[in-house]
Amino acid sequence: MMPDLEKVATEYKDRRSVRIAEVNCDNEKTLCGKYGVQGFPSLKAFKFRSGGRKDGEDFNGGRDYNAIKRYVEKNLLAPECGLEDKDGCSPEERKLLEESEKMSNKDRNAKLDEMKAEIKQAQDAVKKLNNDIKQLTSDINIVKAGGDKPDRLVQLINDDEFRGHCETRTCILSFLPHILDDGAKKRNEHLKVIEAVFKKAKSNGHPVGFMWLQGGDQFEMEEKLSLQFGFPAVIAINLKKERYGVHRGTLDEAGVSGFLSSMMVGRVPLSPLPKGIKFSKSDPWDGKDAAPQSDL
Repeated sequence: MMPDLEKVATEYKDRRSVRIAEVNCDNEKTLCGKYGVQGFPSLKAFKFRSGGRKDGEDFNGGRDYNAIKRYVEKNLLAPECGLEDKDGCSPEERKLLEESEKMSNKDRNAKLDEMKAEIKQAQDAVKKLNNDIKQLTSDINIVKAGGDKPDRLVQLINDDEFRGHCETRTCILSFLPHILDDGAKKRNEHLKVIEAVFKKAKSNGHPVGFMWLQGGDQFEMEEKLSLQFGFPAVIAINLKKERYGVHRGTLDEAGVSGFLSSMMVGRVPLSPLPKGIKFSKSDPWDGKDAAPQSDL
């Protein structure tokens, strides 16, 4: 803002009938175009009167402090609400002003103290409300986070978990040998391979979910997905596209990573997803070897 214009703005900052503002035409091109601003700086006057409003009158006077102030006093100042200018009051303001006029100094000061106390009470209420809003906003995020599925390798133990994890993205499902066949040590080796592929995919920004399950627990599903060749077996499945692809290599980091990379560029043959697929409930693995089986 020009220094002299800023000086005038400061002088009239408490007068409600005058507002002096600055507009950056680089940011407000539509507004400036509407009022025909072509050169800079340009001064425009907006007059509000009972008969309507005259928009964007050009100010062609001097740009010094005295010239701008004379223009404001002659053209823009309007009546202000007070005892000497009641015509400048709204009906509500005039009623309040005249009530105050009739008060004694003691009563008026008491009224002012009462109003100040009400302002303080309202400010405290606003402060509390803002704190409540801030806390609620934080709580909403926490509640929402409770429904977000962690982006990690998880065991598929029921159909709801599967759909919650894989409804909106491609998922890699690893069918591992039964714990009776491989034992905890071998299973952990398989999980370590899948975990490594998962971390690599995540670091590369691939929006892919990873789940594992015990082979043999989902016999009907395994038949529908043509996994009769045995375990371990790895498939990529996309519920939205209703397609799935089978990894034909070994379960090692290079093989599974290659399968994932090929799938991402469309080089994995895909088959239609069988209708009505649904995973049955299975027990979560406790990390231990299977209990000895009785011969009886």
